[in-house]
Amino acid sequence: MGGIGIIVNPRASGNKRRPGRVARFESIVGDDGEVIATSDLAELDAALVRFRDDRAEIVAVCGGDGSFFHVISRMVRLWGERPLPLLLPLRAGTINNLARTIGARRRCAESMLAHVIKDYRQGRTHEVTERNLICVNGEHYGYIVGAGLITNFLRLYYSGRKPGPLRAFGLLSVCGISWIFGTSLIGAVVTTIEADVECDGEHVPYRGYTMILASSVAHIGLGVKPFYLSARKRGYYHLLAGSSTAGQLLGKLWRFFRGFPADLDNLYDNVAAHVVIEFAEPQPYTINGEILDPVRVLTLEPGPRVSFVRG
Repeated sequence: MGGIGIIVNPRASGNKRRPGRVARFESIVGDDGEVIATSDLAELDAALVRFRDDRAEIVAVCGGDGSFFHVISRMVRLWGERPLPLLLPLRAGTINNLARTIGARRRCAESMLAHVIKDYRQGRTHEVTERNLICVNGEHYGYIVGAGLITNFLRLYYSGRKPGPLRAFGLLSVCGISWIFGTSLIGAVVTTIEADVECDGEHVPYRGYTMILASSVAHIGLGVKPFYLSARKRGYYHLLAGSSTAGQLLGKLWRFFRGFPADLDNLYDNVAAHVVIEFAEPQPYTINGEILDPVRVLTLEPGPRVSFVRG
């Protein structure tokens, strides 16, 4: 059959703000695709099996980075040895790191989809960019994986009423003020976790970590792009791990915004392929902004290389 399969996450913030999106997508794709809104993981699995069996050429995801985590993890398992189709991110999340990193041409999901459908019908070659996924513990796949500071920040971020760029920027500003005045908030975000980290056979020389982050995309949100090595070497991703204090990290924030090395002596900053993290106590972690249950060990390996449509 081919065509375009579109997954819509109805719980994504952008979709909640724009009711009727499924109907608009159906009007745009016509007979050249299928639009399925999935309210739980069982429905997502069923939709992806349908797209796989119909040999969809493009799978679009209208949701946020967390939606992509669930979709791509299942696609890798369901497609098995078959080549994955092109992936099309349609912005509907609170941050949309993936769309920003790949340079998606259009912000409006309907406009993006209409442009891609037009190219598809006219037989034009889609403009694509490739990225490596990161395989986590042999079963999950994503492009940003982390523990420590990032999970603490995300918990505060999600606790607000209206997650979004303004909420994230406001929380970042409040953390800076907390550090200046020595209040407890910054201490709750920048905590130290005990772990042993091995990167490509090399022991990372710290025992206490405030931050462990691995990414195959440049951005982490709000225009902050600390992962300047994320696309440097095929089959690798960027690893940032160390014991940097809140003051040190805030002092280097401008470098993270510019995509420059942090240049901190207590921050491991390098490309990585095989990483094993053994925590002294089970720790929660995040993949693409989704906070997952605590684990004792995190194993990170190169995942499949996938192609994203830029629009």
